[in-house]
Amino acid sequence: MRCPPKRNILSRAVWAMAGVTLLVGTLVIGITWVVTNHLAQQEANNRLGELLDTIEETVRIACFIEDAQLATEVARGLIRNSEVAAVSIRSLNQELGREERSGQLSQNSAAALRRDIYSPFDPTRRVGEIELQPNREALEQRTFRESLFVGLVLAAQLALLTLAVIFIVLRLIVAPIKAISDRLHLLKPTLGERLPAPPGHGGNEIGRLVDDINGLTEDLVAALEEEHSLRLRQAMDERKYRHIFENAESGIFVADGQGTLLSHNRSLARLSGQEERPGGMPPNLLALPWGQPEQTAALLRSCLESNSAQEDDLELALPDNPRWLHLSLTPIGDALVQGIASDITQRKLVETFAQRMTVTDLLTSLGNRMGLEQQIREMIILHPEQPFALLLINLDGFKRINDGQGFDVGNELLLMAANRLRNCIKGSDWLGRTSGDEFALLLPNVEGQEIPAKVAHRIVETLGLAYELGDTPAFVGSSVGIALYPEDGRELLTLLRNAELALDRVKRSGGRDYQFFHPSMAAAAENRRRLENELRLAAERQELRLFYQPIVDIQQNRLAGAEALIRWVHPQQGMVPPDDFIPVAEETGLIQEIGLWVLETACDQLQQWRREGREDLYLSINVSGSQIPHGLPPSAVMEALSRRSLPPGALVLEITEGVLMSDMKQALEWLQALRQVGIRIYLDDFGTGYSSLSYLKRFPVTTVKVDKSFVRDMGQDSSDRALVEAIVAMTRSLGLEVVAEGVENEAQLALLRSMGTRYGQGYHFSRPVPASDFPAVAERLETLLQAAPGTPG
Repeated sequence: MRCPPKRNILSRAVWAMAGVTLLVGTLVIGITWVVTNHLAQQEANNRLGELLDTIEETVRIACFIEDAQLATEVARGLIRNSEVAAVSIRSLNQELGREERSGQLSQNSAAALRRDIYSPFDPTRRVGEIELQPNREALEQRTFRESLFVGLVLAAQLALLTLAVIFIVLRLIVAPIKAISDRLHLLKPTLGERLPAPPGHGGNEIGRLVDDINGLTEDLVAALEEEHSLRLRQAMDERKYRHIFENAESGIFVADGQGTLLSHNRSLARLSGQEERPGGMPPNLLALPWGQPEQTAALLRSCLESNSAQEDDLELALPDNPRWLHLSLTPIGDALVQGIASDITQRKLVETFAQRMTVTDLLTSLGNRMGLEQQIREMIILHPEQPFALLLINLDGFKRINDGQGFDVGNELLLMAANRLRNCIKGSDWLGRTSGDEFALLLPNVEGQEIPAKVAHRIVETLGLAYELGDTPAFVGSSVGIALYPEDGRELLTLLRNAELALDRVKRSGGRDYQFFHPSMAAAAENRRRLENELRLAAERQELRLFYQPIVDIQQNRLAGAEALIRWVHPQQGMVPPDDFIPVAEETGLIQEIGLWVLETACDQLQQWRREGREDLYLSINVSGSQIPHGLPPSAVMEALSRRSLPPGALVLEITEGVLMSDMKQALEWLQALRQVGIRIYLDDFGTGYSSLSYLKRFPVTTVKVDKSFVRDMGQDSSDRALVEAIVAMTRSLGLEVVAEGVENEAQLALLRSMGTRYGQGYHFSRPVPASDFPAVAERLETLLQAAPGTPG
């Protein structure tokens, strides 16, 4: 295809250069004209100035002597110059001479040249002036001729330069480009043809342009071939995609921003339950029976607004078969999305079951600890101002039955307790089992203590009834700690902690009761925590001491031994009672370390007494249930005695009835191992616990210690006296000895002697004293006992 003459590069180049030349020439000539005029004017002024310089001396003389004739001759000489229009010479007093060119002065508007004339003898004395009027017409004619000549020369130069430039451009640029253009129209690149460079232009810009065109041609040919290949693959992929699209298990669709379905496969209709629908698949995605349609619409809107993939699990509320779909949306441009819907119903069922299991106790099917925390959080979040009560319920004595009779019996007991608790509450209450023997109860929308107190009282009574476990009924009590929302805490952890503090207070008070939280409990708990931390350091700092209280043979009036009683000498608080720190030691496990320290210290003391000649004295130490059997193994006891060459009979171990109740089998094995090596066992605080004869017959104890509470009041209370008499008679019939604790006066001592009690211990003989004071106490007692009536001689 050839370009029209007016549009081809040759014509346009010629016209363009001609136009540029005309424009530039006009500007140059105009500027030259102006400059030439200006220069000619300056030249004329210079010539007139030089003319004045020539005649200045003559004019000085004429003005000095006021010679009019001489002045007139000078003026006539000047007027003969064609560039002068008029001349006037004046002295200070008169005009000496004047000449002008006829007919031109009135038309001449050029500025006159004036020069002051000074005396030829005194250069500072002015004697006249000369005025010269230029001839404007003559000046302009001369300037015009000079400017015209310069302009014609410039125009001729520009014309020659333009023709030369046009020739060069046409020859070196336009003609090669036109040749390239003409050849390019006939080129067949798909047949391998390439554009040749014009002759003589192989290494310059036009040659590189040809190379670039050939390179671009090759790229275009390659791109066309690639496009053709892609079209073939696209056709194949489209057929393959269509097959996958129609037969995919997942639902696939394309929809616009309003949810209108532009295309979808059969699986979408099947998954959404619309396959059997009379009208088939609805035309809009949002018209499906979603459980929460606004969630689907929000997902679609978020995908388009953020221009990023979005996904979510959505429920379809189908009438017969509710279904969950995982919907994944991807923006594909033009305000459209591509979606994939996958059936995740089974996964959701498994997740729901797993979630339910995480908040459910498997044994009782009640809620568990996590369920309790979740329920409390929901109640606080959903109804922050609605009061409720939290009850923590602990089964007192469950561990004894679980350990003694086995896990199966323990589980059966827990199931029975759970059923009893269900019967104590309403359907709107929440009940759960939060640990092995602990339950939790939430009473929603209750204010004050009245209703929680009634429920707690009913629970304590109900759980305290007998449980038919096999052939033998079992009894367990219950302790209930209560915290009220929002009085006792507005946060989950605070509320749970306060309910646990109240429960702990009930358990420490003996159980089988309930307590409401009080702020003082938190302070007590903090003191207990501080006490625990300080107790850990007490042994290292040697703050623990053993005090010794004498045990007297009241039948033979002699000092038989002593009981070692641990004391804590605190650097700030002074003497800390054992009842304050021993329970803390048992809970934290420090009792193991403290128990071994007591054993070693007691054996050291026995060794010291024997060095002092008191081989007949024995020493008893108290053993906690937490030490049996691993905290104080019989081998450790024997090793401590043998290292000091002490006989087994020199040491007595005191245990309480609670030790026997915790794990009967373990306790029996431990006691038998000790008795086999000759160590005596005292049963302490007899009468305050279960006090069963079967324990005395079954366990190898050697001596029973009657609790001081019975001894203290037996002089005033006949029932306490009868109980002590019964205990003494019963133990003697079993071949056991009796130690009466809490002997405080002579009357109590006399009664105990009359009952046949063998040993006595109490303030009547001595308070517990440090080891350094014990020798003096022993000497005093021996002196008093020797002087007492009835002492064997």
